[in-house]
Amino acid sequence: MLEIKNLTASIGDKQILADVNLSVAAGECLLVTGHNGSGKSTLLHTIMGRPDITAQGSIELNGVELTELECHDRARQGVFMFHQTPPTIDGVNTMTLLNEVNKIHDMKYTRGKLIVEANDLFLHLGLPDKWSKRQFNHGASGGERKKNELAVAEMFGGNLLLLDEPDSGLEQQSRQRIVELINRSCRAGKIVLLVTHDQNLQSWYSKNKIELANGRIL
Repeated sequence: MLEIKNLTASIGDKQILADVNLSVAAGECLLVTGHNGSGKSTLLHTIMGRPDITAQGSIELNGVELTELECHDRARQGVFMFHQTPPTIDGVNTMTLLNEVNKIHDMKYTRGKLIVEANDLFLHLGLPDKWSKRQFNHGASGGERKKNELAVAEMFGGNLLLLDEPDSGLEQQSRQRIVELINRSCRAGKIVLLVTHDQNLQSWYSKNKIELANGRIL
């Protein structure tokens, strides 16, 4: 269960979210809608614990108060952020990073299984040869970064998936994998918060949604 109570969030002197209250049960996908600048991405980043966001209120995941935790500790509680613009990490090999993530997840994969699983995903997603040996997202296009993020989400998505426009820049086949990721996560009892401008995705998940305007839920 994800419960958010009286959440207010600011970046610097600018307040972006005000008195947000919502509850999402295990196995549910919540569609977060609203015009550009309404606070959708900020809501997801606040839940993830982005350091430059000052938050007041309560964010509780399965009985754990997240506002008391740093970003990396929220990740250990199962919070996974699928970024609208996935970052580049220069000097860090992709497979090395995946191995460190695997350690955080209590060695979900053996070393050999991790290499096989990752390379299979990279191949099926159409990423370039030897992708796992490249620096993380270094020199990658926007679509390649999204596919890389999708691969990590499929391998290590936690109890709460925060999907910030995961479909943008992807072709139809990869967009279908986003749908499969959401549905598979919900069947496993996980929670998904989805921000998307894709009309098909919005219609598929429109039964459970909120709309933000000026940082408040309408």
